[in-house]
Amino acid sequence: MTHLRTYFTAIVSALLLISLLLHLFVAGQTHPVAPAIGNGIHPPARWSDSRVTRFRVATYNIHRGKGLDGVRDLKRTAAVLKGADIIGINEAAGPSALGDPNQVAQLAEILGMGWLFAANQYRWYRRYFGNGLLSRFDVTKWFNEPLIYNEASGRGLRNMITARIPLGGKNITVMVTHLDRGPIRDEQLRYMIQEFKQYQRVILMGDFNTSIENSQMKALFEDHGTIDAIDAALGDKKPTAKGDWIITSGFRVLGGGRTPAGVSDHPCFWVDLEIE
Repeated sequence: MTHLRTYFTAIVSALLLISLLLHLFVAGQTHPVAPAIGNGIHPPARWSDSRVTRFRVATYNIHRGKGLDGVRDLKRTAAVLKGADIIGINEAAGPSALGDPNQVAQLAEILGMGWLFAANQYRWYRRYFGNGLLSRFDVTKWFNEPLIYNEASGRGLRNMITARIPLGGKNITVMVTHLDRGPIRDEQLRYMIQEFKQYQRVILMGDFNTSIENSQMKALFEDHGTIDAIDAALGDKKPTAKGDWIITSGFRVLGGGRTPAGVSDHPCFWVDLEIE
């Protein structure tokens, strides 16, 4: 009887271990997030006056708040972004397993801005990772759209935020995305450019993992109304190669700058714009 009980206990333990390992394997897989649409984003204590026609835009791949020194500190990230009115965020972590809010919400709390976290993948039973939008101005409508990815391998899960912000009596469109590095990138890029061209006053920003040598990017700037705002702002001081972009149509570029990599593995770029 003792041997039988030991044998039974061993079987149950083995089954429980197999069940746990299977559970961890399934939970650890990444899955695309469904499209989402909404009116308004999480508000700050007070919105800035939307009658302005001049404002500052920044794009920053925050690397989950981890600097080149290995330290993860969102207060340092927020210090880099201080002074910007509209910010596109890439590589933001979602809510943690311990209940901490997503990193876009944490930055918004520090900076006193409205926020939207748009996950591009679901993992470990939560919206795990994605992009974000921070704004001092009220956002009336937004859309989070998954981009094409490699369904066979599950790689290349990316998304794009499109938001409408009334400013200076006009509706402006802000688009934030982060494209893949692999072969699927060119298809994602093609769709991104197609969407950009639909709008009259539009700001497209993010980490495209793409240089100006890309034929699609070259073709995009053949339209005289499309401006590489970072190039226009920095001139000879712009980096010789960059994967982060702020592209505009319907705006004048008044100036800009960048903060070198350090707090993140990417620099932060910002430009001052005026509605035409």
